[in-house]
Amino acid sequence: MKAIATKFLLTILILTGSISAFGQKGVDDGSKFGKGDDSIRCVRNLSLYVEYYRQKSYDDALPYWRIVFAECPIANFNMYIHGVKMHEMLAEKADNNEQKFAHLDTMMLIYDQRIKYFGHEGKVLGRKGIDWLSMRKSTFEDIKVGYDYIKKSVDMQKNKSENAVLAIFITASSSLFKAGELTQEEMIQNYATASQIADYKLSAKPNSADFQRLKEKLDQIFSQSGAATCDALIKLFQPKYDQTPEDKELLTKIIIFLATTDCKDSDLYYHASTSLHKIDPSAKSSYFLAEMNVDRANYEKASVLYKQAIELETDAKEKARYYMKLGDITYHKLGNSSLSRTYARKAAELDPESGHPYLLIGAIYAGSEPCGDDEIAKKALYWIAVDNFVKAKQVDNELADIANKSINAYSQHFPDTETLFFHGLKVGDRYSVDCWINETTIVRTR
Repeated sequence: MKAIATKFLLTILILTGSISAFGQKGVDDGSKFGKGDDSIRCVRNLSLYVEYYRQKSYDDALPYWRIVFAECPIANFNMYIHGVKMHEMLAEKADNNEQKFAHLDTMMLIYDQRIKYFGHEGKVLGRKGIDWLSMRKSTFEDIKVGYDYIKKSVDMQKNKSENAVLAIFITASSSLFKAGELTQEEMIQNYATASQIADYKLSAKPNSADFQRLKEKLDQIFSQSGAATCDALIKLFQPKYDQTPEDKELLTKIIIFLATTDCKDSDLYYHASTSLHKIDPSAKSSYFLAEMNVDRANYEKASVLYKQAIELETDAKEKARYYMKLGDITYHKLGNSSLSRTYARKAAELDPESGHPYLLIGAIYAGSEPCGDDEIAKKALYWIAVDNFVKAKQVDNELADIANKSINAYSQHFPDTETLFFHGLKVGDRYSVDCWINETTIVRTR
């Protein structure tokens, strides 16, 4: 109790200077300067404090400022701005927290009196909250006090909320949420409120770098708060998506948030990606949407999207990668070996340093039906399969291990010498595989 009393006394002394400053002044009769001698006293002290303030002689200015603040509170609006600044400077120079916090408490009183006489409560509360949290944020109780000022400010100001207020609002919300002082729903709602205001600001000034940075800051804080779970994000964004499914900015935000929180398998992520692709198709969006359709077993649709990615892509290696993806589902999921080989060959043309197309072609041959009824017809498929596995490691040495495993596995299915003799063949002969394959290989034994 003694410490509290000491702190209160220090605050009063800082604010008023002395009890004798009070009397029947402008503060009592509602006039700007008071009347008679009081009016002269007010104008004189106002002039003196302003002159010292302009010279940045704050220690000299404060005694006169205190008189004006106490006796003629509507004499000058800037007095409140000046008072906050001077006490802020004194707080920075304070020897201990007791003095520092006493100056902060005085700043809070200045804000309260400014609201009383000049209004604009919402805006002033925002400034009040920022100053409080700049000095007192070591405990969650302190943060809660500043948060309450800020939240009330945002609720009152809405789209007129200042950028700094919105950023501090979400920062404080995140701290309180992590401490268990705010629920997940409250954290999400606060973010939604701040984000909508930021969107409004940017829509009014689309080229504003400040508003863009604000949006990015809010998104970053929210994404790192721990409140951005899949269920929470879907609950937040689904109604917005349902209302404006063609809002490109909203779709982008949904995709980014769901992607960074590992929610890519959600229906909302899929639908948002599909909608964004329709609005602004690109090679990348086509590819990613194709991948999502593969995950959902929509192979025909994925095939169409891979083809679109190929058409829109300008980089040869990326185009080759898309061809490989297309070839893979065409073979493994759609069962078209010939067309899959065509895609693999296109990939090889576009990226001659990649051995992956030959691995795919080898796998296609090894798994195909023979072009003929005799025993050699089937064995010949393993010859041309191994030819492609060998080609894969020749082109790309990093695939040597993978290629060698396939070579060793399928070489075991080569015919023996006796079988070759029975069919009139010998090692080293050339052998043509007909039908859709239409390739020539070399006769070998296991």
